[in-house]
Amino acid sequence: MFLIADCGATKCDWAISDGNECVKTFTGAGFNPVHSKDDSIFAAIKNAVTANEVSAKVITDIFFYCAGCIDEISSDKVKGALRYFFPDSRIETFDDLTAAGRAIFKTDNGIACILGTGCNAGVYTDMKIQDHIPPLGYILGDEGSGTSIGKRLINAIYKKELPDEYREMFERECMLNYDDVIYGVYRSDTPAVFLSSFMPFIHDHINDLTLRNLVLTEFDMFFNRNIIRLDRPKSYCVGFVGSVAVHFADILKDAARFHGITISSIVQKPIQRLVEFHNETPQQKKEQMNLN
Repeated sequence: MFLIADCGATKCDWAISDGNECVKTFTGAGFNPVHSKDDSIFAAIKNAVTANEVSAKVITDIFFYCAGCIDEISSDKVKGALRYFFPDSRIETFDDLTAAGRAIFKTDNGIACILGTGCNAGVYTDMKIQDHIPPLGYILGDEGSGTSIGKRLINAIYKKELPDEYREMFERECMLNYDDVIYGVYRSDTPAVFLSSFMPFIHDHINDLTLRNLVLTEFDMFFNRNIIRLDRPKSYCVGFVGSVAVHFADILKDAARFHGITISSIVQKPIQRLVEFHNETPQQKKEQMNLN
């Protein structure tokens, strides 16, 4: 039996497969091993697998995809927590961009993109990410992400780039004031998640031309800084995963057309397609794609 996970900063989608079909899915708390402490990672995994009665006796392989599994140190943190509950399972960890590539293209080639709390994009060939431009995180980059859009919104509101009616509407509907915003950004443990939490507000008012242009500007920056500069074959399709890509798909496609890019697919739930990938990919290819 396979245990497959697609883990983001806020939630983690899990699935169990018998190698032919998905037999169970469930959702738990997410984390990023770059920022999260060991006990937080341990607690998130424990709560998910115990609440859903996942038996270590039947799990032979674990494929864990996570935004923060970008180096050996971060990956080992995740593997250590998983190994506590599944001591006899074979455990493989991958970053979230690899998850996007496998969910969108499976064994085909293309440009895999993520637009959710954060952003990322890369050239996906031979079932791996072969080239990408670093997203640089919510402070230095993450253009087009929920965090970056939220940051742009807050800046426009409190720097008075927008009329006061926008601030009043924002504070009323989000039940926040200036002090709450400053606390959430500079004192909370997850400022990126806090900033991206304003996306429902923007979505509710997306017919407002000002807010629509705010989102469009961010997407234009995403293509300029993360796609255009990639060394990629022009024939490669471009696909997306992530909540921001899903909920603002029409604006994303407008930005793509401006750059002469056609979006082939936008996947809302990568976990099911990751199950299909691992079920459909022959075992010898699975072993090959895990070799460095």
